[in-house]
Amino acid sequence: MISFKRIWSSTVLLAVGALTYWSCGTGQQPNGEVLARQHCSGCHIFPEPSLLDKKTWSESTLPYMAPRLGLQVVKEDSSFFQNYEAQLRIEQLGVFPKKPQVSEEEWASIVEYYVRNAPETLPRPRQDTLQPLPGFRVKNTLSPVQATVTAVRYDPFSRQIWTSHRSGAMHVLNPKLQAVDSLFNFESPFSDFRSQSGGEWSLLSMGYMDPNDEHNGALLSIRKVDGNWRGRRVVGDLQRPVQATYADVNEDGRKDVIVCEYGNYTGKLAWYAATATDSMTKYVIEERPGARMAYWQDYDGDGRPDLWTLYAQGDEQIAVYLNGGKGNFAKKVLLRFPPVYGSGYFELVDFDKDGKLDILYVNGDNGDKSYALKPYHGIRIFINKGQDKFEEEFFFPLDGATQALARDFDQDGDLDIAVIAFFPDFALDPVRSFVYLENKGNNTFTSRTFPDANRGRWLTMDAADVDQDGDLDILLGSFYLAITPTPKKYLERWKTENKGIVVLENTLR
Repeated sequence: MISFKRIWSSTVLLAVGALTYWSCGTGQQPNGEVLARQHCSGCHIFPEPSLLDKKTWSESTLPYMAPRLGLQVVKEDSSFFQNYEAQLRIEQLGVFPKKPQVSEEEWASIVEYYVRNAPETLPRPRQDTLQPLPGFRVKNTLSPVQATVTAVRYDPFSRQIWTSHRSGAMHVLNPKLQAVDSLFNFESPFSDFRSQSGGEWSLLSMGYMDPNDEHNGALLSIRKVDGNWRGRRVVGDLQRPVQATYADVNEDGRKDVIVCEYGNYTGKLAWYAATATDSMTKYVIEERPGARMAYWQDYDGDGRPDLWTLYAQGDEQIAVYLNGGKGNFAKKVLLRFPPVYGSGYFELVDFDKDGKLDILYVNGDNGDKSYALKPYHGIRIFINKGQDKFEEEFFFPLDGATQALARDFDQDGDLDIAVIAFFPDFALDPVRSFVYLENKGNNTFTSRTFPDANRGRWLTMDAADVDQDGDLDILLGSFYLAITPTPKKYLERWKTENKGIVVLENTLR
């Protein structure tokens, strides 16, 4: 493969002089739009130039995409790979073409097309004034919790809060938000975990948290025996797993597990069949990176659960794998999104109460090569119209939206939405890192927030009746480490205050 550094410097010169050269009639101009549509639509929806500004296209996104066309980086370039060994593995897997798929002139034409047609800056959406949030009281933990939380979950069996941290440590808090237990020396942070009756926990260990294609993740099972925690590895060799769904996939009476192995350049969606000997047998559903989360719910009304899945990483989409029985699936794509959308979360909920599952979709992941405040970041409600059609009925713009929970928090008969944003616009006052959308009927919402919502950088969230009074509270987990531009004053605050967990206590009851 040829050196990308050489190609990119040549491309800049070619793009600058391209219009002059071809307009003089001394050559035939490669049509930049035709080439872009040809080469940039093979793996995902065609990204229109208007989706990013000129600088982001020219300095970040296009250089990052060039290797996909065989215009490869040189070996010492660490911005694409963790190390040289990682690059060799990706090359062996054939992720990037070994030979250039376009000439230098064609690549220059593609670059020129995007830079010429992109706006200087992206438009900013209208920002509604956030109203105060009544009905909730902010409660901090009584014990210090470092703001490196990768997951927070409420355990309905023990009525405790569990938190996972980047270091691999886990902490257990009682309903009074006091630390009552800690677990250390795990291999890595956890991306997902769930409690089961009988005091057993299933933990999904990420391996290395940052983007990588290693197979160091694992599904673990732990329980407390005679006051000490004991565990076993249920499944190993997972590729940066981020979410697990438990279901009897092959209909043999045993609980199997479906794992979204996000990876980076490579990854997979796979299910692991439980056996009589407690071992697990792997079956790959689809080999591709970016599987983010999945639900086991009936889609086509045949009484058999199907697998709804959200993908990020390039070809962003929500798909359903129709269940043919015994672990056989047929894929149907329901929604596709441009590769710069930053898909991150979705829920299946019946917003219009017609008996069909609608989709609450969240996009705002900005930790990639196209960092910019994007007017299309936020949450959307797609209403299920039947016959495989989902229509967008509601959009709330929110920079860097990360997760949303649709619940009837105020118990008035409709679904409200709690939203967190890990990549908010820090220039706004207040910073919109948490927004509560109160449903006023017919999916019209009033946007609210609580005082000083920027006391944490919210990466994860859960909803549960923590105080057991009959209404749902909201748990927020903060992860202060920055991967995009963040004011130093906020970083220092999140790091030193040790308020990694905040509970919004519902005061309805």
